[in-house]
Amino acid sequence: MKNKIYNIILIILVIALIAIIALIAIKYGANQIKEKDLQSVVADVKEKIQQQITTTSDKKEEPKEVKVEYKGYNVIGILKIPEINIEYPIIDKTSSEAMKVSVTRFWGNNVNDLGNLTIAGHHYLDGTMFCNLNKLEQGSIIELTDLTGKMLQYEVFDKYIIDPNDVSCVESVEAGTREVTLITCINGRNNRLVVKAREII
Repeated sequence: MKNKIYNIILIILVIALIAIIALIAIKYGANQIKEKDLQSVVADVKEKIQQQITTTSDKKEEPKEVKVEYKGYNVIGILKIPEINIEYPIIDKTSSEAMKVSVTRFWGNNVNDLGNLTIAGHHYLDGTMFCNLNKLEQGSIIELTDLTGKMLQYEVFDKYIIDPNDVSCVESVEAGTREVTLITCINGRNNRLVVKAREII
């Protein structure tokens, strides 16, 4: 009788393990497909910017902002962090649904405006989105490209952990500067990791 119970428990554990592995594989596969989609969006933004620059340079005009939508959200720029090998379109608003799409503007004006632009992203354990944000250190470089094609570099000057309800990180540290703040969940969503960077002048 005991052997039967052990066998049943063992079968249940094996089935549960297979189900967990299958769910992880499905999520990993879905995230990899999403990564390819996001790279296509980045390429589309860059192509439209290049077309706009070519058109306006012929007329000796200032480049205008291009318009790009992705899954019903407006793209406001491109975030690139070479050190952790990410490049994503930034979408214009933050919600639980928007954050499943890409990194999002949590707070602030447009990309590369004066003030603090705060960008939120998920911390997926498969290495996508802001999973590797913790690898950035003081001096790491973050690049932001706006929709006219203007790219500015920002240098990390601070990194710290906050409570999920603490939103003080959206404030500019130094008035009259361009700053970017990146936020993601850590410690099983119990805390937020904040990385702050300032424009390199």
